[in-house]
Amino acid sequence: MAKIDSLLGKLLEIITTICLSATVFITLLQVVFRYVIQQPLSWSQEVLMISFVYSILFGSALAIKNSEHLTVDLYENVSKLFSIVLKTLEFIVVGTMIVVLLYYGYILVMDNFKSGQIIGIFPVKKAYVYLALPVSALFMLYFHIKKVFS
Repeated sequence: MAKIDSLLGKLLEIITTICLSATVFITLLQVVFRYVIQQPLSWSQEVLMISFVYSILFGSALAIKNSEHLTVDLYENVSKLFSIVLKTLEFIVVGTMIVVLLYYGYILVMDNFKSGQIIGIFPVKKAYVYLALPVSALFMLYFHIKKVFS
């Protein structure tokens, strides 16, 4: 099981790194082309949007894996029972939100595959951009449930 976790973590790190690197590089390229060469890139906005969406969603799954999301230590010195109740409530709320992302993300992807809508000037269906939502939600759900059993 640790091998699968390590493999999934590496995969998420690679996807997030590639997407963030693409975002930085294309933004730099966009600035150079727009202000130095005076010929703006027609495709850069769409690629930036796609790479940013993928980096945020897969980065969120990676943050759940590594327990790196923002936390509030307001109830640090409470009783053991109250701490267990808060952790249970946290698990239920976060798990519910992940399931909502998974469910409605799936519906969004299926609707966009049916409509055949494409991204701006690219002949790529928007469904492939929206696919990041349910796929990353699956990763989030896996790591979230795994936390309970560890």
